[in-house]
Amino acid sequence: MKNKQNSSVNRTLLPNEKQARYSAAIWEIEMAILELKFSMTQIQESLDVTSIGKLSSVLINPYSLSDILHQVSLQLPTGLSMLTGLTVEEMYVYHTVATEHAVATSKSIRLFIDIPLKAADRYFELYQVNSLPFFHKGIGKFVMIHETFTYSAVAESRQFFAFMTPHMLSKCTQDLYTVCPI
Repeated sequence: MKNKQNSSVNRTLLPNEKQARYSAAIWEIEMAILELKFSMTQIQESLDVTSIGKLSSVLINPYSLSDILHQVSLQLPTGLSMLTGLTVEEMYVYHTVATEHAVATSKSIRLFIDIPLKAADRYFELYQVNSLPFFHKGIGKFVMIHETFTYSAVAESRQFFAFMTPHMLSKCTQDLYTVCPI
């Protein structure tokens, strides 16, 4: 009699076990699909950022970018250097100033990253020049001179300077650093 009860219990547990396994398998498939959707969304957002020429931290995370830039810095000729340090904490600077170009091949997508470099003789601090009135004794009035050059770029060595107009400055990209074309 005891054997009959065990066999009837086994028969009733078997469909429940199958249902539990099916439910677990369906749940795992749902989770895999959600992860895939999330990954595809991240890739799409990264490609959208790339399409406007910016470097996405999802495609190249700060740790990888730090390693890549360290290898690049070892190959730089004398007189050129990176804009700032190459620690992971400073990678936000490079993600901000870098421009990126993506090229698709039949097998992959290649990313070309343009990062401005710093040269000792081409690193300037930019100042905005504001005219202040001064008293002219000859005419007995306050006078203010308006200059066409509203910006002054002073070399890091303080030996050289250049004047810039707003039109010249409009050709520069301004983020954390102002980068002007040569």
